[in-house]
Amino acid sequence: MKKCRTFLLVGAALLSCAGVSAQPYESKEDIELPLLGMNISEQEQQAIKQAIEFGREISRIAETQNGLPYRRDAHAKATGCVRATFSVNGDIPEHLQHSIFSEPAKEYEAWIRFSNGDMVVQADSKPDARGMAIKVMGVEGDKIALELKGAKTQDFIMTNTPAFFNRNVYDYVEDMYYLSKLQRTKWFISLFPPRLHPKLLYRAIQTVSGKIDSPLQPQYFSMLPYSLGGTELKFSTKACPGMTSPQNVDKSNQDYLTEVMEEQLSTNGACFDFMVQEKVAGAHMPIDDASVIWKEKDSPFVPIARVNIPPQSFTSQEQQNFCENLSMNPWHGVGEWEPIGSLNRARRLVYNAVSVYRHERNEARREEPNSWCFKNGESCDLKQYFHEAKSQWPLPMTFDPQWRPIDKSSTTAEDSTY
Repeated sequence: MKKCRTFLLVGAALLSCAGVSAQPYESKEDIELPLLGMNISEQEQQAIKQAIEFGREISRIAETQNGLPYRRDAHAKATGCVRATFSVNGDIPEHLQHSIFSEPAKEYEAWIRFSNGDMVVQADSKPDARGMAIKVMGVEGDKIALELKGAKTQDFIMTNTPAFFNRNVYDYVEDMYYLSKLQRTKWFISLFPPRLHPKLLYRAIQTVSGKIDSPLQPQYFSMLPYSLGGTELKFSTKACPGMTSPQNVDKSNQDYLTEVMEEQLSTNGACFDFMVQEKVAGAHMPIDDASVIWKEKDSPFVPIARVNIPPQSFTSQEQQNFCENLSMNPWHGVGEWEPIGSLNRARRLVYNAVSVYRHERNEARREEPNSWCFKNGESCDLKQYFHEAKSQWPLPMTFDPQWRPIDKSSTTAEDSTY
């Protein structure tokens, strides 16, 4: 009997390590899923229903620590929402000219939300995941998720790590169950029930141990795969060549990431290359295991667009409220664009349900933005937000040391004008 019990315990641990759920997924609530053309198994549907319940519970529990308003179940703290442009490269490869990328050299207005990853609002100096979520506006084409109402937008959601600590939807729902009980590590390692996920625990440690000096500094990754016109890929943003990061940042302020970004954008802009990494045959690039890093030696990231953040102000209370009410979802998209894999299928429904939940609790209106103004359809004076970039003197007016003005006037920097 003792040997049998030991065998069962070891067997349960092995099942857990293999990603096989030992318990059936049964939702406590009668949740209706707006599948709308999604081909999802009954088991996956039950897992998603559970994840919706746990996501709402995480938001509820976090409110008791954060205070109002109700926030997202992850990436609860925004370090800033900024206005940006999203410009498709003029030389984008033809096989990638679909959806938002269908017209080379086209430029769109966008909002970008930078964030910390935890469910709890905490000091920026605490190690954590960092997020960058881009919402591009004014896109053309048929919506890919009809239940996501409002203006047509295209969202690109990223964190500063290339892989996730959940492989698929079944890992995701089990992990969320323990997170909803504030047992952050129990899904990764536990004596009862017996569980050991060493690789995924390592991924989690990588994710939450990062420290940054500015939200404009890291490289951000989609982690999950997508299909663009039939090409399976992941995407990433990286600071443009020549962009500099702040040095010797004072991290005593609990909101120093907002402070340092505010200082940089007061006089200077920022720039990111938007890049894609195509899935190639023969390489280990699984679609439904988000813990695997697609190796760049097999398929390097290739720039296909550019994100520009002009100098601006972004810390007003009105803008912070707007930022809090934004809803990011990888299924905000148009045309031949499709988030793929079970985690992305879950995110479509879970993110939307948790967004509805927190907006209802906050008595806030859910609305997709269609411009850089805070309210759709309104006219706003953008001059109060954008700053004129001014060059720092002395600035050389010519690279020719023999150059002299015809009238032999002064050539000092102080007397020179454009």
